[in-house]
Amino acid sequence: MNSAQTSHSTSPRLHVLIPCAGTGTRMGFDAPKQFESLAGQAMVMHSVQTFLDMPEIASLWVGVSPELKETQRWITATDARLSISPTGGASRHETVSNTLKAMAQAGIPADDWVLVHDAARPGLTVDAVRRLVQAVTEPIYACGGILAMPMADTLKLVSRDHPGTIAKTLPRDGLWLAQTPQMFRLQALTEALDEALTTQMEVTDEASAMEQAGCQPLLVPGEWRNLKVTYPQDWSLMNELLSVKKTS
Repeated sequence: MNSAQTSHSTSPRLHVLIPCAGTGTRMGFDAPKQFESLAGQAMVMHSVQTFLDMPEIASLWVGVSPELKETQRWITATDARLSISPTGGASRHETVSNTLKAMAQAGIPADDWVLVHDAARPGLTVDAVRRLVQAVTEPIYACGGILAMPMADTLKLVSRDHPGTIAKTLPRDGLWLAQTPQMFRLQALTEALDEALTTQMEVTDEASAMEQAGCQPLLVPGEWRNLKVTYPQDWSLMNELLSVKKTS
């Protein structure tokens, strides 16, 4: 499948949006974690390069804080499809919403697909992205879909009366851990996020906004290596994994 080389009249194109305006305070870095060097380059560049390795991706937008300085310091790719957009907001929700509107203003059609991906998931592979795209588009599933992993670990509920202790074990049947990319139509996702802002609904990922709008996105099996780098031990693990990949 190569949507970038297919007539738009017969097949909407694929675009990528990476919200990249977070502070990453839990990592303890002086600068936002997405721009810190991981296995030889800024963490965000690992997933950027994964998408740029896919000719079917028509454009890739990285939404950064308007106050971001020295942009060129962390960009290690030269590709006409890559746009660094000063559309970062106070939250991920705002950054995604602002960047979607910038994409529409740039002429991207309302029914094109947008794959929103976390900058903190540098282990994403081309195979995983293509698996999601195929599941959503062959045949087309209007509600879109996300990469996710079925929960394998036992789930414990923490006691409110005695913090740090187990209140009970919860059933894990039917529970999945959401990953990214999360893939939806540009206009549909924009409208869902706007509605969530209006109703002051907490949106932790794009799928939750789409669910609130009445959609049931597909769950497409992701990969363990597509974990979100949140804590220092995650950083060390991903650094080792990506470093091994580079030397293999």
